[in-house]
Amino acid sequence: MQKTNEEHDGWNEYAHKKIYTPRGKIGILRSTGFGMYGFIGSAVGLICYNYISYFYTYFCVLNPLQVAFMLIFGRVLASGVALWIGHFSDSLYKFKFGRKYGRRHFFILMTIPFLVYATLIPITGLNFWYYFITYSVLLAFFNTIHLPWTTLPAEMTDSFKVRTIMGTVRAVVGALLNTIAAFVVAQVLNNWPKNDPKIYLYLQIGLSAVGIVFALITYYTTWEHFVTKNEAALMEAEHKQGENISATRWIRFKETARDYLSIFKIKSFRKHLFIDGADQMAGNLNGLILTYFIVNVLGLNASVTAYLSSLSTFIGIFVMIVAGYVINKYAPRYMYGIAYGMALISCIGFGLLGFIKPDHLVMWLLIVQMFSIFGGQLYGFIPGTVFPSLPVLDTLLTGQNRAGTFSSLAGLFEQGGFVITNILGEGVLQLSGFKSSTTGAVNQSATVQLTLTLLISVGVGFFFLVALYNGLSFKADKPKLDLINNEVSRLKAGGKMSEASNKVKSVTKELTGEDYDSIAVWKK
Repeated sequence: MQKTNEEHDGWNEYAHKKIYTPRGKIGILRSTGFGMYGFIGSAVGLICYNYISYFYTYFCVLNPLQVAFMLIFGRVLASGVALWIGHFSDSLYKFKFGRKYGRRHFFILMTIPFLVYATLIPITGLNFWYYFITYSVLLAFFNTIHLPWTTLPAEMTDSFKVRTIMGTVRAVVGALLNTIAAFVVAQVLNNWPKNDPKIYLYLQIGLSAVGIVFALITYYTTWEHFVTKNEAALMEAEHKQGENISATRWIRFKETARDYLSIFKIKSFRKHLFIDGADQMAGNLNGLILTYFIVNVLGLNASVTAYLSSLSTFIGIFVMIVAGYVINKYAPRYMYGIAYGMALISCIGFGLLGFIKPDHLVMWLLIVQMFSIFGGQLYGFIPGTVFPSLPVLDTLLTGQNRAGTFSSLAGLFEQGGFVITNILGEGVLQLSGFKSSTTGAVNQSATVQLTLTLLISVGVGFFFLVALYNGLSFKADKPKLDLINNEVSRLKAGGKMSEASNKVKSVTKELTGEDYDSIAVWKK
Protein backbone atom coordinates (compact mmCIF):
# COMPACT_ATOMS: atom_id res chain seq x y z
CA MET A 1 0.00 0.00 0.00
CA GLN A 2 2.82 2.35 0.86
CA LYS A 3 4.37 1.76 -2.56
CA THR A 4 1.10 2.81 -4.27
CA ASN A 5 0.94 5.99 -2.24
CA GLU A 6 4.51 6.86 -3.17
CA GLU A 7 3.81 6.28 -6.84
CA HIS A 8 0.81 8.63 -6.78
CA ASP A 9 2.09 11.33 -4.49
CA GLY A 10 2.41 13.97 -7.23
CA TRP A 11 6.18 13.52 -7.30
CA ASN A 12 7.63 10.05 -7.83
CA GLU A 13 4.86 9.05 -10.24
CA TYR A 14 6.46 11.31 -12.87
CA ALA A 15 9.97 9.91 -12.51
CA HIS A 16 9.46 7.39 -15.31
CA LYS A 17 8.04 9.77 -17.91
CA LYS A 18 9.80 9.66 -21.27
CA ILE A 19 11.34 13.10 -20.82
CA TYR A 20 13.31 11.70 -17.85
CA THR A 21 14.21 8.35 -19.39
CA PRO A 22 17.50 7.92 -21.31
CA ARG A 23 16.59 6.36 -24.65
CA GLY A 24 19.89 4.87 -25.67
CA LYS A 25 23.24 6.02 -26.94
CA ILE A 26 23.70 9.69 -27.70
CA GLY A 27 24.95 9.62 -31.27
CA ILE A 28 24.49 11.63 -34.43
CA LEU A 29 20.76 10.99 -34.80
CA ARG A 30 19.85 11.89 -31.22
CA SER A 31 22.12 14.93 -31.34
CA THR A 32 20.33 15.93 -34.53
CA GLY A 33 17.00 15.74 -32.73
CA PHE A 34 18.44 17.93 -29.96
CA GLY A 35 19.82 20.41 -32.50
CA MET A 36 16.60 20.90 -34.45
CA TYR A 37 15.26 23.18 -31.74
CA GLY A 38 17.99 25.61 -32.75
CA PHE A 39 15.87 26.45 -35.81
CA ILE A 40 14.00 28.86 -33.55
CA GLY A 41 16.79 31.33 -34.35
CA SER A 42 15.96 31.13 -38.05
CA ALA A 43 12.20 30.73 -37.58
CA VAL A 44 12.00 34.07 -35.81
CA GLY A 45 15.31 35.73 -36.61
CA LEU A 46 15.33 35.66 -40.42
CA ILE A 47 12.40 38.07 -40.68
CA CYS A 48 11.73 39.48 -37.20
CA TYR A 49 15.40 40.19 -36.51
CA ASN A 50 17.54 40.36 -39.66
CA TYR A 51 15.07 42.48 -41.61
CA ILE A 52 13.04 44.16 -38.89
CA SER A 53 14.87 47.52 -38.76
CA TYR A 54 14.75 47.67 -42.56
CA PHE A 55 11.05 46.70 -42.50
CA TYR A 56 10.05 49.23 -39.86
CA THR A 57 11.94 52.18 -41.37
CA TYR A 58 11.09 51.55 -45.03
CA PHE A 59 7.51 50.18 -44.79
CA CYS A 60 6.13 51.45 -41.45
CA VAL A 61 7.53 55.04 -41.52
CA LEU A 62 9.29 54.58 -38.16
CA ASN A 63 12.57 56.44 -37.75
CA PRO A 64 15.76 54.81 -36.41
CA LEU A 65 15.31 56.44 -32.98
CA GLN A 66 11.85 54.91 -32.61
CA VAL A 67 13.20 51.55 -33.69
CA ALA A 68 16.08 51.91 -31.24
CA PHE A 69 13.63 52.70 -28.44
CA MET A 70 11.67 49.53 -29.26
CA LEU A 71 14.79 47.41 -29.46
CA ILE A 72 16.25 48.78 -26.23
CA PHE A 73 13.03 48.37 -24.26
CA GLY A 74 12.68 44.84 -25.59
CA ARG A 75 16.24 43.99 -24.59
CA VAL A 76 15.70 45.43 -21.10
CA LEU A 77 12.67 43.15 -20.78
CA ALA A 78 14.78 40.29 -22.14
CA SER A 79 17.44 40.96 -19.50
CA GLY A 80 14.84 40.59 -16.77
CA VAL A 81 13.38 37.48 -18.38
CA ALA A 82 16.88 36.03 -18.82
CA LEU A 83 17.57 36.41 -15.10
CA TRP A 84 14.21 34.87 -14.23
CA ILE A 85 13.91 32.10 -16.78
CA GLY A 86 16.99 30.06 -15.85
CA HIS A 87 16.42 30.32 -12.12
CA PHE A 88 12.73 29.48 -12.59
CA SER A 89 13.70 26.56 -14.82
CA ASP A 90 16.06 25.23 -12.13
CA SER A 91 13.27 25.50 -9.54
CA LEU A 92 10.42 24.12 -11.66
CA TYR A 93 10.68 20.70 -9.97
CA LYS A 94 8.91 22.24 -6.96
CA PHE A 95 5.64 22.41 -8.90
CA LYS A 96 3.51 19.52 -10.11
CA PHE A 97 3.38 20.81 -13.71
CA GLY A 98 7.17 21.18 -13.62
CA ARG A 99 7.62 17.56 -12.58
CA LYS A 100 5.10 16.46 -15.19
CA TYR A 101 6.44 18.42 -18.17
CA GLY A 102 10.06 18.85 -17.09
CA ARG A 103 12.20 21.79 -16.01
CA ARG A 104 13.64 22.15 -19.53
CA HIS A 105 11.05 20.47 -21.76
CA PHE A 106 8.28 22.72 -20.43
CA PHE A 107 9.96 25.65 -22.16
CA ILE A 108 10.36 23.71 -25.40
CA LEU A 109 6.56 23.34 -25.43
CA MET A 110 6.18 27.06 -24.73
CA THR A 111 8.02 27.74 -27.97
CA ILE A 112 4.90 26.74 -29.96
CA PRO A 113 2.69 29.70 -28.93
CA PHE A 114 5.74 31.95 -29.19
CA LEU A 115 6.26 31.00 -32.85
CA VAL A 116 2.59 31.69 -33.55
CA TYR A 117 2.97 35.08 -31.86
CA ALA A 118 5.88 35.97 -34.19
CA THR A 119 3.43 36.24 -37.11
CA LEU A 120 2.01 39.41 -35.49
CA ILE A 121 5.25 41.31 -36.12
CA PRO A 122 5.71 41.95 -39.90
CA ILE A 123 2.38 43.77 -40.46
CA THR A 124 2.19 47.24 -42.00
CA GLY A 125 -0.29 50.11 -41.60
CA LEU A 126 -0.43 50.15 -37.80
CA ASN A 127 0.77 52.73 -35.28
CA PHE A 128 3.97 52.99 -33.29
CA TRP A 129 2.45 51.63 -30.10
CA TYR A 130 1.35 48.40 -31.79
CA TYR A 131 4.88 47.84 -33.06
CA PHE A 132 6.38 48.86 -29.73
CA ILE A 133 4.27 46.48 -27.63
CA THR A 134 4.37 43.47 -29.95
CA TYR A 135 8.07 43.69 -30.75
CA SER A 136 9.14 44.38 -27.17
CA VAL A 137 7.37 41.23 -26.02
CA LEU A 138 8.89 39.24 -28.89
CA LEU A 139 12.40 40.39 -28.00
CA ALA A 140 11.85 39.59 -24.34
CA PHE A 141 11.49 35.92 -25.21
CA PHE A 142 13.34 35.52 -28.52
CA ASN A 143 16.78 35.35 -26.93
CA THR A 144 15.70 33.79 -23.63
CA ILE A 145 13.08 31.10 -24.19
CA HIS A 146 15.77 28.76 -25.51
CA LEU A 147 18.04 29.08 -22.45
CA PRO A 148 16.71 25.99 -20.57
CA TRP A 149 17.21 23.97 -23.79
CA THR A 150 20.93 24.80 -23.78
CA THR A 151 21.33 22.94 -20.47
CA LEU A 152 20.13 19.59 -21.89
CA PRO A 153 23.64 18.29 -22.78
CA ALA A 154 24.67 18.73 -19.14
CA GLU A 155 21.59 16.79 -18.05
CA MET A 156 21.83 14.02 -20.65
CA THR A 157 25.53 13.14 -20.16
CA ASP A 158 28.58 13.80 -17.97
CA SER A 159 31.04 13.31 -20.84
CA PHE A 160 32.82 16.36 -22.27
CA LYS A 161 33.33 14.40 -25.49
CA VAL A 162 29.66 13.53 -25.89
CA ARG A 163 28.63 17.08 -25.02
CA THR A 164 31.02 18.35 -27.66
CA ILE A 165 29.50 15.95 -30.19
CA MET A 166 26.04 17.22 -29.25
CA GLY A 167 27.21 20.82 -29.54
CA THR A 168 28.88 20.19 -32.88
CA VAL A 169 25.88 18.38 -34.36
CA ARG A 170 23.57 21.03 -32.95
CA ALA A 171 25.60 23.75 -34.67
CA VAL A 172 25.83 21.83 -37.95
CA VAL A 173 22.10 21.06 -37.98
CA GLY A 174 21.31 24.68 -37.17
CA ALA A 175 23.62 25.86 -39.94
CA LEU A 176 22.13 23.46 -42.47
CA LEU A 177 18.56 24.43 -41.61
CA ASN A 178 19.45 28.12 -41.63
CA THR A 179 21.18 27.72 -45.01
CA ILE A 180 18.06 26.24 -46.54
CA ALA A 181 15.74 28.75 -44.88
CA ALA A 182 17.90 31.76 -45.75
CA PHE A 183 18.26 30.61 -49.37
CA VAL A 184 14.48 30.18 -49.70
CA VAL A 185 13.90 33.62 -48.16
CA ALA A 186 16.47 35.16 -50.52
CA GLN A 187 14.90 33.53 -53.57
CA VAL A 188 11.41 34.66 -52.61
CA LEU A 189 12.51 38.24 -51.85
CA ASN A 190 14.51 38.41 -55.06
CA ASN A 191 11.53 37.33 -57.17
CA TRP A 192 8.87 39.29 -55.31
CA PRO A 193 8.21 43.01 -55.98
CA LYS A 194 10.77 44.70 -53.74
CA ASN A 195 8.35 47.37 -52.49
CA ASP A 196 5.59 44.94 -51.45
CA PRO A 197 5.81 44.37 -47.67
CA LYS A 198 3.22 41.55 -47.51
CA ILE A 199 5.88 38.98 -48.42
CA TYR A 200 7.56 39.42 -45.03
CA LEU A 201 4.34 38.28 -43.31
CA TYR A 202 3.91 35.31 -45.64
CA LEU A 203 7.49 34.22 -45.04
CA GLN A 204 7.09 34.49 -41.26
CA ILE A 205 3.98 32.30 -41.28
CA GLY A 206 5.88 29.60 -43.18
CA LEU A 207 8.97 29.82 -40.95
CA SER A 208 6.87 29.62 -37.78
CA ALA A 209 5.07 26.49 -39.01
CA VAL A 210 8.37 24.72 -39.71
CA GLY A 211 9.79 25.89 -36.37
CA ILE A 212 6.88 24.29 -34.48
CA VAL A 213 7.54 20.94 -36.14
CA PHE A 214 11.25 21.04 -35.24
CA ALA A 215 10.52 22.04 -31.63
CA LEU A 216 8.30 18.98 -31.25
CA ILE A 217 11.02 16.74 -32.69
CA THR A 218 13.44 17.99 -30.02
CA TYR A 219 10.82 17.51 -27.30
CA TYR A 220 10.31 13.85 -28.19
CA THR A 221 13.96 12.88 -28.81
CA THR A 222 15.69 14.30 -25.71
CA TRP A 223 15.47 13.80 -21.96
CA GLU A 224 16.47 15.58 -18.79
CA HIS A 225 17.34 14.76 -15.18
CA PHE A 226 14.46 14.09 -12.78
CA VAL A 227 14.88 15.78 -9.40
CA THR A 228 14.02 13.18 -6.77
CA LYS A 229 12.55 13.99 -3.38
CA ASN A 230 15.92 13.37 -1.75
CA GLU A 231 17.70 15.70 -4.17
CA ALA A 232 15.01 18.32 -3.64
CA ALA A 233 15.46 18.06 0.13
CA LEU A 234 19.20 18.58 -0.21
CA MET A 235 18.70 21.65 -2.39
CA GLU A 236 16.10 23.06 -0.05
CA ALA A 237 18.51 22.61 2.84
CA GLU A 238 20.87 24.97 1.04
CA HIS A 239 18.12 27.57 0.79
CA LYS A 240 16.44 27.70 4.19
CA GLN A 241 13.69 30.30 4.24
CA GLY A 242 11.92 32.24 6.99
CA GLU A 243 8.29 31.79 7.99
CA ASN A 244 7.18 35.37 7.36
CA ILE A 245 5.97 35.77 3.75
CA SER A 246 7.56 39.19 3.19
CA ALA A 247 10.76 38.04 4.82
CA THR A 248 10.71 34.90 2.69
CA ARG A 249 10.42 36.93 -0.50
CA TRP A 250 13.29 39.16 0.58
CA ILE A 251 15.37 36.11 1.47
CA ARG A 252 14.61 34.58 -1.92
CA PHE A 253 15.66 37.78 -3.65
CA LYS A 254 18.91 37.88 -1.70
CA GLU A 255 19.55 34.20 -2.38
CA THR A 256 18.98 34.69 -6.11
CA ALA A 257 21.33 37.68 -6.16
CA ARG A 258 23.89 35.70 -4.17
CA ASP A 259 23.60 32.80 -6.64
CA TYR A 260 24.39 35.07 -9.58
CA LEU A 261 27.25 36.76 -7.75
CA SER A 262 28.81 33.44 -6.72
CA ILE A 263 28.62 32.16 -10.30
CA PHE A 264 30.12 35.37 -11.68
CA LYS A 265 33.11 34.91 -9.37
CA ILE A 266 34.06 31.68 -11.15
CA LYS A 267 37.02 32.75 -13.26
CA SER A 268 36.41 30.63 -16.37
CA PHE A 269 32.73 31.45 -16.48
CA ARG A 270 33.46 35.16 -16.08
CA LYS A 271 35.79 34.94 -19.09
CA HIS A 272 33.08 33.08 -20.99
CA LEU A 273 30.58 35.86 -20.24
CA PHE A 274 32.86 38.55 -21.66
CA ILE A 275 33.72 36.44 -24.71
CA ASP A 276 30.13 35.53 -25.50
CA GLY A 277 28.79 38.99 -24.66
CA ALA A 278 31.33 40.83 -26.80
CA ASP A 279 30.97 38.63 -29.86
CA GLN A 280 27.17 38.80 -29.54
CA MET A 281 27.45 42.58 -29.50
CA ALA A 282 29.65 42.52 -32.57
CA GLY A 283 27.29 40.16 -34.38
CA ASN A 284 24.24 42.18 -33.36
CA LEU A 285 25.70 45.46 -34.59
CA ASN A 286 26.75 43.82 -37.85
CA GLY A 287 23.27 42.32 -38.32
CA LEU A 288 21.64 45.64 -37.50
CA ILE A 289 23.66 47.55 -40.09
CA LEU A 290 24.37 44.97 -42.83
CA THR A 291 21.16 45.33 -44.87
CA TYR A 292 21.36 49.14 -44.69
CA PHE A 293 25.02 48.96 -45.74
CA ILE A 294 24.28 46.65 -48.68
CA VAL A 295 21.33 48.73 -49.92
CA ASN A 296 22.34 52.30 -49.10
CA VAL A 297 26.14 52.22 -49.37
CA LEU A 298 26.85 49.49 -51.93
CA GLY A 299 23.61 49.99 -53.89
CA LEU A 300 22.67 46.29 -54.01
CA ASN A 301 19.31 44.52 -53.50
CA ALA A 302 18.14 43.72 -49.95
CA SER A 303 17.90 40.03 -50.89
CA VAL A 304 21.72 39.94 -50.90
CA THR A 305 21.57 39.84 -47.08
CA ALA A 306 19.67 36.55 -47.14
CA TYR A 307 21.97 35.12 -49.82
CA LEU A 308 24.99 35.99 -47.65
CA SER A 309 23.33 34.37 -44.65
CA SER A 310 22.66 31.22 -46.67
CA LEU A 311 26.24 31.09 -47.98
CA SER A 312 27.63 31.78 -44.52
CA THR A 313 25.80 28.98 -42.79
CA PHE A 314 26.40 26.49 -45.62
CA ILE A 315 30.16 26.95 -45.51
CA GLY A 316 29.93 27.11 -41.74
CA ILE A 317 28.73 23.51 -41.65
CA PHE A 318 32.17 22.29 -42.70
CA VAL A 319 33.91 24.82 -40.44
CA MET A 320 31.99 23.60 -37.40
CA ILE A 321 32.58 19.92 -38.12
CA VAL A 322 36.32 20.57 -38.07
CA ALA A 323 35.98 22.88 -35.06
CA GLY A 324 34.11 20.23 -33.05
CA TYR A 325 36.99 17.82 -33.61
CA VAL A 326 39.67 20.41 -32.84
CA ILE A 327 38.04 21.52 -29.56
CA ASN A 328 38.50 17.99 -28.26
CA LYS A 329 42.19 18.11 -29.15
CA TYR A 330 43.27 21.66 -28.41
CA ALA A 331 42.36 24.46 -26.03
CA PRO A 332 39.44 26.65 -27.23
CA ARG A 333 41.60 29.77 -26.83
CA TYR A 334 43.58 28.90 -29.97
CA MET A 335 40.37 28.74 -31.95
CA TYR A 336 39.17 32.00 -30.44
CA GLY A 337 42.35 33.63 -31.75
CA ILE A 338 41.69 32.36 -35.27
CA ALA A 339 37.97 33.21 -35.17
CA TYR A 340 38.27 36.77 -33.95
CA GLY A 341 41.34 37.42 -36.09
CA MET A 342 39.39 36.52 -39.23
CA ALA A 343 36.38 38.53 -38.04
CA LEU A 344 38.60 41.60 -37.66
CA ILE A 345 39.88 41.14 -41.23
CA SER A 346 36.28 41.15 -42.44
CA CYS A 347 35.66 44.42 -40.56
CA ILE A 348 38.58 45.99 -42.40
CA GLY A 349 37.19 44.62 -45.66
CA PHE A 350 33.73 46.13 -45.10
CA GLY A 351 35.36 49.48 -44.38
CA LEU A 352 37.39 49.37 -47.60
CA LEU A 353 34.29 48.44 -49.63
CA GLY A 354 32.36 51.36 -48.16
CA PHE A 355 35.10 53.89 -48.88
CA ILE A 356 36.46 52.65 -52.21
CA LYS A 357 33.31 51.10 -53.80
CA PRO A 358 35.32 49.10 -56.35
CA ASP A 359 33.95 47.56 -59.53
CA HIS A 360 32.48 44.07 -59.26
CA LEU A 361 31.05 44.85 -55.82
CA VAL A 362 29.29 41.52 -55.40
CA MET A 363 32.53 39.61 -55.98
CA TRP A 364 34.45 41.73 -53.47
CA LEU A 365 31.58 41.53 -50.99
CA LEU A 366 31.73 37.73 -51.21
CA ILE A 367 35.49 37.76 -50.62
CA VAL A 368 35.10 39.94 -47.52
CA GLN A 369 32.18 37.81 -46.38
CA MET A 370 34.33 34.68 -46.57
CA PHE A 371 36.47 35.97 -43.70
CA SER A 372 33.31 36.86 -41.80
CA ILE A 373 31.94 33.39 -42.53
CA PHE A 374 34.92 31.46 -41.19
CA GLY A 375 35.37 33.75 -38.22
CA GLY A 376 31.64 34.11 -37.53
CA GLN A 377 30.84 30.43 -37.64
CA LEU A 378 33.65 29.72 -35.20
CA TYR A 379 32.86 32.46 -32.70
CA GLY A 380 29.17 31.62 -32.91
CA PHE A 381 29.94 27.95 -32.35
CA ILE A 382 32.68 27.77 -29.72
CA PRO A 383 31.00 29.45 -26.70
CA GLY A 384 27.85 27.34 -27.04
CA THR A 385 29.92 24.17 -27.31
CA VAL A 386 32.14 24.93 -24.32
CA PHE A 387 29.37 26.33 -22.13
CA PRO A 388 27.55 23.05 -21.15
CA SER A 389 30.75 21.81 -19.45
CA LEU A 390 31.31 24.91 -17.30
CA PRO A 391 28.58 24.33 -14.64
CA VAL A 392 30.64 21.42 -13.25
CA LEU A 393 33.03 24.07 -11.87
CA ASP A 394 30.14 25.45 -9.83
CA THR A 395 29.19 21.94 -8.70
CA LEU A 396 32.73 21.45 -7.41
CA LEU A 397 32.54 24.68 -5.41
CA THR A 398 28.95 24.44 -4.14
CA GLY A 399 27.69 20.88 -4.68
CA GLN A 400 24.70 22.28 -6.59
CA ASN A 401 23.40 21.84 -10.15
CA ARG A 402 22.67 25.39 -11.30
CA ALA A 403 23.00 25.02 -15.08
CA GLY A 404 19.82 27.03 -15.64
CA THR A 405 21.15 29.88 -13.51
CA PHE A 406 24.35 29.80 -15.56
CA SER A 407 22.24 30.16 -18.71
CA SER A 408 20.34 33.07 -17.19
CA LEU A 409 23.47 35.02 -16.35
CA ALA A 410 24.84 34.40 -19.84
CA GLY A 411 21.51 35.56 -21.26
CA LEU A 412 21.65 38.72 -19.13
CA PHE A 413 25.06 39.63 -20.55
CA GLU A 414 23.84 38.98 -24.09
CA GLN A 415 20.74 41.14 -23.64
CA GLY A 416 22.72 43.91 -22.01
CA GLY A 417 25.09 43.80 -24.96
CA PHE A 418 22.21 44.06 -27.39
CA VAL A 419 20.96 47.17 -25.58
CA ILE A 420 24.35 48.83 -25.96
CA THR A 421 24.70 47.98 -29.65
CA ASN A 422 21.12 49.01 -30.43
CA ILE A 423 21.70 52.39 -28.80
CA LEU A 424 24.94 52.76 -30.70
CA GLY A 425 23.63 51.57 -34.07
CA GLU A 426 20.15 53.08 -34.28
CA GLY A 427 20.99 56.20 -32.25
CA VAL A 428 24.01 57.17 -34.31
CA LEU A 429 22.10 56.41 -37.52
CA GLN A 430 19.30 58.76 -36.45
CA LEU A 431 21.75 61.53 -35.58
CA SER A 432 23.38 61.20 -39.00
CA GLY A 433 20.12 62.23 -40.73
CA PHE A 434 18.66 58.88 -41.81
CA LYS A 435 15.40 59.21 -43.86
CA SER A 436 12.44 56.85 -43.29
CA SER A 437 9.77 55.75 -45.81
CA THR A 438 6.59 53.72 -46.36
CA THR A 439 7.30 52.64 -49.94
CA GLY A 440 10.74 51.01 -49.72
CA ALA A 441 14.38 52.09 -49.66
CA VAL A 442 15.23 55.74 -50.40
CA ASN A 443 18.52 57.40 -51.25
CA GLN A 444 20.49 58.40 -48.15
CA SER A 445 22.96 61.26 -47.75
CA ALA A 446 26.75 60.91 -47.88
CA THR A 447 26.82 61.42 -44.08
CA VAL A 448 24.48 58.47 -43.54
CA GLN A 449 26.57 56.31 -45.87
CA LEU A 450 29.77 57.24 -44.01
CA THR A 451 28.10 56.46 -40.68
CA LEU A 452 26.99 53.04 -41.92
CA THR A 453 30.51 52.26 -43.14
CA LEU A 454 32.12 53.24 -39.83
CA LEU A 455 29.59 51.29 -37.78
CA ILE A 456 30.06 48.05 -39.71
CA SER A 457 33.86 48.30 -39.65
CA VAL A 458 35.19 50.29 -36.66
CA GLY A 459 32.16 49.76 -34.39
CA VAL A 460 31.93 46.00 -34.95
CA GLY A 461 35.73 45.63 -34.85
CA PHE A 462 35.96 47.18 -31.37
CA PHE A 463 33.75 44.46 -29.84
CA PHE A 464 35.71 41.74 -31.62
CA LEU A 465 38.89 43.09 -30.03
CA VAL A 466 37.32 42.77 -26.57
CA ALA A 467 36.30 39.18 -27.33
CA LEU A 468 39.76 38.38 -28.72
CA TYR A 469 41.51 39.59 -25.54
CA ASN A 470 39.33 37.42 -23.29
CA GLY A 471 39.38 34.46 -25.65
CA LEU A 472 43.16 34.24 -25.73
CA SER A 473 43.26 34.10 -21.92
CA PHE A 474 40.54 31.42 -21.58
CA LYS A 475 42.14 28.37 -19.91
CA ALA A 476 39.33 25.77 -19.74
CA ASP A 477 39.72 22.79 -22.10
CA LYS A 478 38.73 19.13 -22.34
CA PRO A 479 41.48 17.55 -20.16
CA LYS A 480 41.03 20.08 -17.37
CA LEU A 481 37.22 19.94 -17.37
CA ASP A 482 37.29 16.13 -17.49
CA LEU A 483 39.62 16.20 -14.48
CA ILE A 484 37.18 18.40 -12.55
CA ASN A 485 34.23 16.25 -13.60
CA ASN A 486 35.97 13.11 -12.33
CA GLU A 487 36.77 14.85 -9.06
CA VAL A 488 33.13 15.85 -8.57
CA SER A 489 32.05 12.27 -9.24
CA ARG A 490 34.61 11.03 -6.68
CA LEU A 491 33.40 13.48 -4.04
CA LYS A 492 29.74 12.63 -4.69
CA ALA A 493 30.59 8.96 -4.16
CA GLY A 494 31.93 9.77 -0.68
CA GLY A 495 35.56 10.50 -1.51
CA LYS A 496 37.57 12.67 0.85
CA MET A 497 38.96 16.08 -0.10
CA SER A 498 42.23 15.19 1.60
CA GLU A 499 42.79 12.56 -1.11
CA ALA A 500 42.67 15.05 -3.97
CA SER A 501 45.78 15.22 -6.17
CA ASN A 502 47.95 18.30 -6.55
CA LYS A 503 46.87 18.42 -10.21
CA VAL A 504 43.22 18.70 -9.19
CA LYS A 505 44.07 21.48 -6.77
CA SER A 506 46.08 23.48 -9.30
CA VAL A 507 43.43 23.12 -12.03
CA THR A 508 40.71 24.14 -9.56
CA LYS A 509 42.63 27.32 -8.80
CA GLU A 510 43.34 28.00 -12.47
CA LEU A 511 39.76 27.54 -13.69
CA THR A 512 37.74 28.87 -10.76
CA GLY A 513 40.08 31.30 -9.02
CA GLU A 514 39.33 29.54 -5.70
CA ASP A 515 41.65 27.39 -3.59
CA TYR A 516 40.58 23.75 -3.51
CA ASP A 517 41.11 23.51 0.26
CA SER A 518 38.72 26.46 0.82
CA ILE A 519 35.76 24.51 -0.56
CA ALA A 520 33.40 23.73 2.32
CA VAL A 521 30.50 21.78 0.84
CA TRP A 522 32.35 18.43 0.61
CA LYS A 523 33.74 18.64 4.14
CA LYS A 524 30.38 17.79 5.69
